[in-house]
Amino acid sequence: MISIAILLVIIGFYLLYTTSKKMDAPNLLGFENKLVQHQSASKIAGFILLILSCILTIKVFGLGAGIFLFLINLMTVASLIVLLAPLKLFNAKMLFICMAFCVAVEFLVHIP
Repeated sequence: MISIAILLVIIGFYLLYTTSKKMDAPNLLGFENKLVQHQSASKIAGFILLILSCILTIKVFGLGAGIFLFLINLMTVASLIVLLAPLKLFNAKMLFICMAFCVAVEFLVHIP
């Protein structure tokens, strides 16, 4: 459940990052040209994904801890995307590897 919330934060922030005026939209994931053509829809979709992720973390952890965890996730993802996207290190392969690691940790590590 947390892996899904993290994935929603990653995609939502990347949608908002791609539609920024200061970004020159490198073709890292393959769908950036469509996002630049439909900026208003991309921004709305990005905000909706971030809100869904926040609701999901609140549902799992409660109100206070859920909001706090969502903000930590958002800060971490935003920092990584802003640092790695211009270096072309943020791509679909890296995203898949990170999400596979998150899912493995989530389901294999049981904390009582």
